[in-house]
Amino acid sequence: MKCDSCGKKIATVHLTEIVGTEKKEKHLCEECAHNVTNHFPKAPSPSDILTSIINQVSPEIEEMSKTTCPVCGISYLEFRSQGRLGCPMDYDVFQKGLLPLIERMHGSSQHVGKVPANASEEVIKKNELIQLRKELNKAVEKEDYEMAAEIRDKIYAFSGNIDNGD
Repeated sequence: MKCDSCGKKIATVHLTEIVGTEKKEKHLCEECAHNVTNHFPKAPSPSDILTSIINQVSPEIEEMSKTTCPVCGISYLEFRSQGRLGCPMDYDVFQKGLLPLIERMHGSSQHVGKVPANASEEVIKKNELIQLRKELNKAVEKEDYEMAAEIRDKIYAFSGNIDNGD
């Protein structure tokens, strides 16, 4: 089949245009197709589409998407797609984007797990205070106000003995 535009070369590109109920087909050679398709906007790449969606969903992620670690070179979007950081510096570089993720995964941005056996007395008391605050929140959620009052009193007692940074 010959090209509908130049009529000389073999048509290798086939375009179909549907307007309303009318269907128009064009059969073009590579050269004529190149001239025709230059008039159409270029299709965005998957990366452009992802960036656009992220920018619309979250302004913070838009800001973070432009951030790259100066040490390892990983971008925030690479971290989000791979789920792995590149180096210890990334915790500081991507802090604004990491904190919400860590809080959502662990319920807190501060470690409240087991206390090492050789921890100082102050660290042990701070961890106990964190646990008491969690228990207080649970008691209030359950509307167990008597238990909440007892826990509150324990918190006041602990707060008087340590500097909790609040």
